[in-house]
Amino acid sequence: MQTYRKFFPFFFALSLILNCDPGSAKDDTTAVEEVVSEEQTTKELLENLNSSDPFTRSQAAIQLGSREERSAIPKLKKLLSDKEPGVRAGAAIALGDIKDKSSTQTIANLLWSDSENPKDVYLDALTRMKDPSIGSRIYSLLDDTNPTLRLQTVDALVQIGAHTVGPQILSLALKNKDREKDKTYAMALGKLKVTSSESYLIRLTETQDESPTLAAAYLALGRIKAKKANDVLVRALKLPYSKGKENASVALIEIGNPVVVSQVFPFLKSDDPETKLYATDVLCSIPSKEAAELAFSLLNEKETKTWGSAAKILGRQKFKPARNRIEELLEKPSTPERDSFAEALGWIGDKASVPILRKVLLSGATEGPYGSAWALGILGAKEAVPDLIQALDKGDAKLMVYALEALGSIADPSSLPKLKELLSERPKMAPQILSTVALITTDEARILIEEATKSKDADVYRPAMEEIAKRKDRKSIPLLLTFVNGEDSEKRKLSYYALTAITGQKFRTAKEWNHWAKEK
Repeated sequence: MQTYRKFFPFFFALSLILNCDPGSAKDDTTAVEEVVSEEQTTKELLENLNSSDPFTRSQAAIQLGSREERSAIPKLKKLLSDKEPGVRAGAAIALGDIKDKSSTQTIANLLWSDSENPKDVYLDALTRMKDPSIGSRIYSLLDDTNPTLRLQTVDALVQIGAHTVGPQILSLALKNKDREKDKTYAMALGKLKVTSSESYLIRLTETQDESPTLAAAYLALGRIKAKKANDVLVRALKLPYSKGKENASVALIEIGNPVVVSQVFPFLKSDDPETKLYATDVLCSIPSKEAAELAFSLLNEKETKTWGSAAKILGRQKFKPARNRIEELLEKPSTPERDSFAEALGWIGDKASVPILRKVLLSGATEGPYGSAWALGILGAKEAVPDLIQALDKGDAKLMVYALEALGSIADPSSLPKLKELLSERPKMAPQILSTVALITTDEARILIEEATKSKDADVYRPAMEEIAKRKDRKSIPLLLTFVNGEDSEKRKLSYYALTAITGQKFRTAKEWNHWAKEK
């Protein structure tokens, strides 16, 4: 159903483009739903491209595009000059999905010449096309008065990989006098990694207006790995603008220059929780022995407000000399942010920490068990499986989620009986439970997921179908074929997508799947 839902807003827009009576919108929506639920073969859809009804032509075009049906290309190219705007739009989207690059220039011409369709329809089609050569035809839309279209253009340029138009974009940006448009240019230059834009982006940060443009400039400096931006970005961590702090921290991490460690470290003692948080992120993420040694020194101070940050840094830096001290502090109930200490042991990766983690997991403390569950999973501690199973019965929903994730990481078949029991008792948690089961590679795990697809509860069978698709185990094909021929329409369509994931075939009707099964 996802493919059809994806296009539903577009179908409704097409009904308006095709000059339907606004008063009949409700009926049009119903008609769309009826068409969506109808199973049509590729042959039937190809025939529908010749229909006298413009909506039928446009819908057939879009569905053939979603199936990437290349045999439809000649007819779809002809429909680009159809008299109905909705049909032209549908054909463009379809050709984009099929990635028929021979249609790229024609669609680009329609982008600028077709006044009956909005530009974003053709821009969407060109984005799907993934043809970098079209960048020179669309980059000027970054200067459009419509902010939504500008943002869509940024996305299009990035999606098609139009790196060669970087200099042209920078040239437009340097001429721009609109602060709001500067945001668009910053985003485009950053995402396309136009390194020559460094001076322009730094200049944008000189206006401290706490605007989206300022935040975008910080982020872009990171994406281009600006060599001269370290001081600008470090200063941003202690400014009052929250989004600016966040983006500056991301930028510092992307640049990854260890020279900033000594500048950022004092911010761990800031009274502003956001400054402290983002400084911690930076010190965690830039590989640096200096950051680890400075953090270790904090664990020997009497002041405890920096201990949690220090533990995170030591863990992410995998600083093994700190393991004993972290275990010592984790064991004390008075230690603040104990979950961070437990997680640090997981990052450090020494299985010698498993005993203390198992102890804290079942301690009943308000802090420590969650991080301990996570760490046991990261460490692949099979000996802790009984403890994690016991944690599922603690009545703590948050701990249950952490324990499930850990059991999934360990992937020991001995947890399956408990997972099966839990699925029966808590169907609302089926997505988490089944994703854990799916990580266990045995046939027993596969059968448990397959049994879940037979449930009448959508909360259970939907994630079960999703996990079967992810596993791509061909042993599940016979079961899926029973749904192909079953009476439940939703399960039938879900089975199509699961079968496509497993086999690589892209059939959308029971008739086609049955023919394939007979011939294989």
